[in-house]
Amino acid sequence: MRAGFASADITPAIGMEQPGGFSKAYHQRIHDACCVKAAVIEGEATRVALVGIDALSVKKSIVAQARALIEEKTGIPASHVMVAASHTHSGGPIVGARPGDFAHAFDPDFCESLAQESATAPDLGYLEHVARQIATAVITADQVKEEARLSVGRGHEETVAFNRRFWMKDGTQATHPGKGNPDIVGPAGPADPEVGVLGAWRPDGTFLGCIVNFTCHGTTGNPGASADWIYWLRKTIVGGMGGGDVVFLNGACGDVTQVDNLSLQEGEFGTKWSRRVGQKVGAEALKVLAMAEPAELLPLGASQKLLSLKSRQVTEDRFRAALEFWNSDAPDGWDRWWAREEILLHEWVKVEPEVVCEVQAIQVGPAVFVANPAEYFCQFGLNIKARSHFPYTWVVELANGCIGYVPTAEAMGPHGGGYEPRLAMSSRLVPEAGQMIEDAGVELANAMQPGPVPEGPTVPVQRTVWQAGSATAKDV
Repeated sequence: MRAGFASADITPAIGMEQPGGFSKAYHQRIHDACCVKAAVIEGEATRVALVGIDALSVKKSIVAQARALIEEKTGIPASHVMVAASHTHSGGPIVGARPGDFAHAFDPDFCESLAQESATAPDLGYLEHVARQIATAVITADQVKEEARLSVGRGHEETVAFNRRFWMKDGTQATHPGKGNPDIVGPAGPADPEVGVLGAWRPDGTFLGCIVNFTCHGTTGNPGASADWIYWLRKTIVGGMGGGDVVFLNGACGDVTQVDNLSLQEGEFGTKWSRRVGQKVGAEALKVLAMAEPAELLPLGASQKLLSLKSRQVTEDRFRAALEFWNSDAPDGWDRWWAREEILLHEWVKVEPEVVCEVQAIQVGPAVFVANPAEYFCQFGLNIKARSHFPYTWVVELANGCIGYVPTAEAMGPHGGGYEPRLAMSSRLVPEAGQMIEDAGVELANAMQPGPVPEGPTVPVQRTVWQAGSATAKDV
């Protein structure tokens, strides 16, 4: 087998938009570089590429452009390239509608103004830059690949990531109800403490790099443009291993963040908490790497399935109410932002009543990465792991595009609620979408045959007691 790792820079410039909120925000400083990190793995004449980018999400058009360039320059099939966003909320302007996306609307100028001047909007030059940097990282990783052995393992870190949705005493569900709120009954969903690690090693035992999968929002907030806690994850692993590189692929973290609403400890934000989350996950990855048994992890493979998912509709009454509210003199705030979202969604579904969703699986021996473009609820990720016949199944969200939040049917039902299911441009799919994605991911994974899990060397059974340890009671 051979493996190669490479990095390319996508740090936003000062003054560019910072997506991740409901109103405009702009970068005023740089904390650390935002990167594209790529790993290319080759075995038995098959190559796969796993790519993590420091961004809130990634547009499928960007991925298509990068894949085409990669296939042209390297011959790696587009279907063998997975590109996933880390979901850092401190990345570059990659999110939102492009100019002209609402040219079909009932009032094009008005809707264009909402999308470009009120909501988060992308920088077209930055989108082009990201597409080319994704291709650059993969092409370079392919060029520098060298003979390698791979290792696979999992760790457990349950103290830094928590479900942010809760059942309340009134029978409803709420997102971030407040630390220690006495009306909290309990979490309305799980977290996933698994730290998945695929390591790559030279034949002499030196470390080439690794791919890490963990489930947590990138919302700790280092001051400035940043990879968020993933920066500290990489720093911890590279420092502990004395080199190498780290590709991070986020799990199904649509409802999982670093905030522990059941604790009265200080708010888990800023450099202090970014470092804590990254270092603890990184330290767990180091423990997995310390127990590595490098081997040839075969076979390699990739497959895809395209789903057609229906969008929810904004009713005419709801649309007219939102329009009236937006045109009132109400101050900026959540109610006004929700009105904007409903107006834009009402017009958007006219041209996209159904969303094309790519579900992808990439196999590396006994491990399979199952990816989708949703901000996917954690329960679905755990379901895919439980239903997969692979020894190691790692779910990857916000991959190869972005289709917004995909909550569970329960969260969208009569006793649901909270932030994520709220009808908006960021949450517009029908309740059954999550199950459809889960079923497709399991189908792809279970159509593949897992390779063997490497085992460490063993010794024959020994029946002779060590002479120095054979003392009897009379000798004691």
